[in-house]
This record gives sequence, C-alpha cells and structure tokens, in this order.
Amino acid sequence: MKFRSTLLTALVFSSGFVACGGDDGGGGGTIDAAAIDATALDAGTDAPPGLTGLGQTCVLAMAGADCPTTAPECVGLQGGTATYCTPLCLMGGSATTNAQGQITTTTPAPSATACSAAYSGTIGTPACGVILAYVPMDATLQPNKAYTGIDLGCVIRCSTTGTCPTGFAASGAAGAMCVCR
Repeated sequence: MKFRSTLLTALVFSSGFVACGGDDGGGGGTIDAAAIDATALDAGTDAPPGLTGLGQTCVLAMAGADCPTTAPECVGLQGGTATYCTPLCLMGGSATTNAQGQITTTTPAPSATACSAAYSGTIGTPACGVILAYVPMDATLQPNKAYTGIDLGCVIRCSTTGTCPTGFAASGAAGAMCVCR
C-alpha cells in the first residue's frame, strides 16, 4: 500500500467525462483537455465516510495503510479538502503530449475495470482519470514531449444530474468530476 505525497497532475479521460455522466466504455485511451492538479493534502484531512474501496477515507501520513488492497493508493485532488483511496488503472504507460501540453492517448489504453471493481457507491461512475506519476516528472506537462512510466488512478464522475456521493462535490466547468470536500 502506498501514498502519493508529491505534486500530482490529474487529467480527465474520455470526452464523455466533461459532459458529466454516461459510461466511459471501459476507460478508453483518450484524455480530455480539462486538467486538474492532484496534490497531496494535509496528512490529517480525511475523505468523508461511507465509501469503501475507491473513494474511501485515507490519511496520507499513513502511507495508504488505511486503504484496502482493491484501492491501495491514497491521493487528493486540488479543489478538494480531503484524500481518498484509489486503485491504479494504468501502470507504466507512455504518451506524447500535444501542442497544448495535454496527453491525448496513452499506450496501452487505460482500463476502468479496476475502478469499477473497487467502487461500492451507487451515485456517479468510476473512471480512470488521474495521473499519479510520469517520467520525466516535469512540474507541468510540456508541449510535444514524450513521457513514460505513466501511472493512472481512478476518479468518480458525477451522475447525469450532477450529483456526487455523500461528502463529495462536483468540480469543473460542467461539474463532471466529484472531489472530496
């Protein structure tokens, strides 16, 4: 079990992600242009109670020891005030950014299978969509640059009505991603 304590970058996968709701078709290999920073938050701040697995409360200082084996990574997204457990949905991928410094396709394509298997909630949809690591670890992704060692974690997309599981809030222009609050 691990935790991510360095600056993490979250990118939203699949064009359906920004529109809020809908099925991501197993994860796909396309990343939407919308980006959110994932940051290691205060070690004492927890995600809201209620979910087990993906979205479960965790404390960064515990190095993921409070996360289950189905979702062993402890992460926090900028815009939220808490941290949550997530599985990896892509390990060791590679990609080249576009002219705007956005990853558009990874090899291999990410899979939402681990996200769905680790999610116990009934509101929202789990999806593969937060970048946890990449090499070289630039502060921000650079335009037209090749990256390797891409590890991705899961996020929870809001429902078609824009609602999120208890303790989470919609984030982004269309409220497409649920973040811990």
